[in-house]
Order: sequence, then C-alpha cells, then structure tokens
Amino acid sequence: MPNELERELGCTLLDRTNRATMLTEDGMRLRQRAEEIVSLVDQTECDITDRGGELAGNTRIGAGETRAMSVLAEVFAGLRREHPRVTCELFTGNADTVVERLERGLLDFALFLEPVKLEKYEWVRLPVTDRSGVVVAANSERAGLDAVTPEVLARMPLVVSSRTTNRDIDFEEWSGGRVRREDLNIVSPHDLAGNATWLVQRGGLCATCIDHLFHLNDDNLRSIPLDPPVSIGSYVVWKK
Repeated sequence: MPNELERELGCTLLDRTNRATMLTEDGMRLRQRAEEIVSLVDQTECDITDRGGELAGNTRIGAGETRAMSVLAEVFAGLRREHPRVTCELFTGNADTVVERLERGLLDFALFLEPVKLEKYEWVRLPVTDRSGVVVAANSERAGLDAVTPEVLARMPLVVSSRTTNRDIDFEEWSGGRVRREDLNIVSPHDLAGNATWLVQRGGLCATCIDHLFHLNDDNLRSIPLDPPVSIGSYVVWKK
C-alpha cells in the first residue's frame, strides 16, 4: 500500500532502513493533511447528526495568549450549564497558525488581538483591553525602569513575536518614525510568550509582549509598559 501511494503521488513517503521506518518530510505533510481531513469529516458528522432538538456538539476555538480568553471561558461555562452535551476543543497558537486553521475549516471561532484584518470575517469585539510592554528579569538593572521609550527599546536585546499576520506592534508607527523593526537588536523571535520568558530569566534578554498573562505572575519577572502606551483590543471572529 505505501509503495502504491508513493508511485501515485510521485514522492517518497517513508524512509526505510534495516532498523526502522520513518516518515519523510512529504510523508509528515501527508499525515498532517489526512488528520485534518478526518477531523473535518468527524466535525461534519457531528454537525448534521439529529439529536432530537437538543443543543449538543463540539465547538473548536483557536486563540493566542491573552486574558481575553477569560471572557470566552465564562461564556462557555454558562453554555455548558444550560446544555451539558456541548463540548469545546481549544487550540492555542500564534496568530499565523490560528488564521491558517480557521481558513481551512479546522476552527469555528478564533480569538485575535489587534491589529487584525476583519474584512472577510464576522466578528465581535470583546470588552477586554491588553497593554503591550517589555518583560525583563526582576533582578536586572532594567527592572528599575518606569517605562520603555523608543530610544531605550533600541538598546535592548530583544525577544519579539514572530507572527507575520498583522505584526503585534508596528514599531515605526509607535515611535513616530524614530525606531524601525530593522533598527532593533532582535536576538530571538518567539511564537508564544510563555517559553520566551525563560530567555528573559536565564538569557538576559527582554521580551516584547502583552502583560496580564499567567506566566507573568512570577517574582522573577517584571513587565514595563511602553511609552507612548500601546493598548490592544481583542476580537472573536468566524468565517462569513
């Protein structure tokens, strides 16, 4: 069967040796697509199954790290109290990954932070605002700063978001043209801020991210606001 599929697709799916058989890069990509197809089939079957009028089924939500998730959690908890057969599948990832899964139909709803392009989505703005800042080690000299100005940011060794779908901070706009992204000392991009804080604690770096996240409730870290301040709204979106 694998040999026939390889001949049909014109690529090698398995790397075969005397000791083991492993998926090639093409094989891993095929497996990922197959898992997505199975997930869509299962979801479609769940959506169209007659349950005698009872509200039931699985809702798939994608989100990054933000306290706005608490709003969705509260809404879901209320829904579950009235309709206990409703379930939720939560996917956590950066904006690029969440957008991709939403477009492929693998998510029903997505929670996005500003800036976000809303033209092709239905959306609801949540009553939660996050604040952007720079996370530093609490025992560093930088922990004594009251705010991070463009000039100070330009001198910091930074860990910044790797998202390409709507950059989290437009540094040039924020600084009034004084600092561009390419002017910064970016040591490491990150997709989610949780692991990036280890580079702050142990590696002496500074991470740009929103505050009020669970992993910042740590005596070893301090979040310093940007000056000028940057507030970030959040939206729940779904495909039209």
